[in-house]
Amino acid sequence: MSMVNSFTIEEIAGKDFHYNFIGSIDAHALEVLDSLAALPSEVHVLLDFSGVERVNSMGLSLLLKLFEDWERKRIRVEVQHLNRMVNMLFKITGLGRFVKTEGQADTAVENLPASPEAPRQTEHKTATVMPVRDKLNFVASLQSGQQLTGWYLLNTYLQRRLKKAIHFEQSVGLPDGNTTDLLFAKPFEACLLMKQHGFIPVMRPVAEADEVVILTRADDTLTLKDYEGVTVSTASKDSFVYQLGRFLCDENSLDSKKFSFDFAGNEIKALQTLIRKKCDLVFMLKKTYEGLSSFSRNSVRKIDESQTDFACHLFCVAPHLQQEAQELVEVLLDMQNDEQGQLILPDIQVQSWAKPEPGELKMLQMVYDRYVD
Repeated sequence: MSMVNSFTIEEIAGKDFHYNFIGSIDAHALEVLDSLAALPSEVHVLLDFSGVERVNSMGLSLLLKLFEDWERKRIRVEVQHLNRMVNMLFKITGLGRFVKTEGQADTAVENLPASPEAPRQTEHKTATVMPVRDKLNFVASLQSGQQLTGWYLLNTYLQRRLKKAIHFEQSVGLPDGNTTDLLFAKPFEACLLMKQHGFIPVMRPVAEADEVVILTRADDTLTLKDYEGVTVSTASKDSFVYQLGRFLCDENSLDSKKFSFDFAGNEIKALQTLIRKKCDLVFMLKKTYEGLSSFSRNSVRKIDESQTDFACHLFCVAPHLQQEAQELVEVLLDMQNDEQGQLILPDIQVQSWAKPEPGELKMLQMVYDRYVD
């Protein structure tokens, strides 16, 4: 199926305030959505998402704002006919309360608050303001092991362009927020350091999202629905991979609360646990799976994957570098136009860099606050 790149709204003939949404809901949908902002109070609005192929995090943020504006006007909002991935995103971000359920229980968000809290961005620790050091510490959580050489090359590139000594190391756990200056972090790691240490997200990879795959052994022929109550291995509980993997299972009518979880520490150890038949399923970052050796890939079978376009790694700076952050932003943005930068980008598997949209950060922090905090 080809991706619909535009977004339109059609009013359903003969039905007041009933609309078909068609296309992809992202940052470009703002103007079209604004056309519905002035609806009269106390009406019933029904939105049909049959024609919606994709909603990204910025689109979710725009929808949340529109729906909350309508609620303040006592407008009753219902959304119907969402595809599987869009329905899952609604549930993850708290928009599930607007989905018309036809009398069925919403098991994926059971026992969660009806309305998510706004992200608490001001709760980070501010007691200690670190001085700018002569040598910066740069820590990166890589999306796959094949990127390591590329990140060392990027570190050298940044030292030359910023004219600053930078020590690089690969993250093997949660980075130390007190000693790290520059950070390329997984989605939930970034949220934690933003909240507790005031890290500032300045860049994100373009066209890059952290998607999740669910794996079983290659010789296992069961479907996902057949894995009730099994043992699942994944890297960490405090990760987007863990949460999104659970939602994929819940959306397949498989109760993830009945799983026994093995938190292996990293994704390769989780994979080894599966191959050695010490667990039945693995939740893994899609990019890690795609970078596996042929032997490892042939030993496992992918039985599901997400297509959410929701979360991504974030390039962050410590709060004491706020004044210097713009210089880093300019260097990263210029990599796609610089001859040396163009050579490094494929090695770190990044197409180019862009500034994260506020709506993207808002939705990611909302998910983090809901499920980790």
